[in-house]
Amino acid sequence: MSFLSHPIHPALVHFPIAFLTFSHTIDILHYLTTNFSIPFLSTLSPLFPQLLSSSRLLHTLGIFSAIPAIITGIAQASAQAAKPGNLYEADGKTIKKKFYVMAAHAALNDFCVIVSGSSWWSRYKAHGILGAVEPGVNELAVAGVVLPVLLFAASLGGDLVYKHGMGFSAAKSAKKEQ
Repeated sequence: MSFLSHPIHPALVHFPIAFLTFSHTIDILHYLTTNFSIPFLSTLSPLFPQLLSSSRLLHTLGIFSAIPAIITGIAQASAQAAKPGNLYEADGKTIKKKFYVMAAHAALNDFCVIVSGSSWWSRYKAHGILGAVEPGVNELAVAGVVLPVLLFAASLGGDLVYKHGMGFSAAKSAKKEQ
């Protein structure tokens, strides 16, 4: 029984999603707090030295935990597409909607990881692996783009599992093998 017979990818994606979401959210909150007078956010100001260090750690964990999520996603997507009769509709020419959703999900997540990774790398070169860096306009732009795209891509992944049964079909085939 191979790892492809178990829905590993849906189990692994929670880590990079959570880590990157919190990291980018901290960057946005820090920028808003330090550059604008927003009363309810000003209570966070004393916490930002620790939050910025946490953000760097979360950013690092998000990038590195994305690697196994991407690898298992590619493996499970390939296995789904390789199953006879699974890729095309009954006419044999039209690709099923779930594979378009899967391609969008993969492309958007890859975009988020690449952009987050380049942001991480530029911060790493300037301040080391966990140096607390106050986010500037570039980091705000990255966070402002990556955060909504990441959440949308995650919702597409949820659609793949719960609307299209992508992970469940692997689990069903594993039960049949036993």
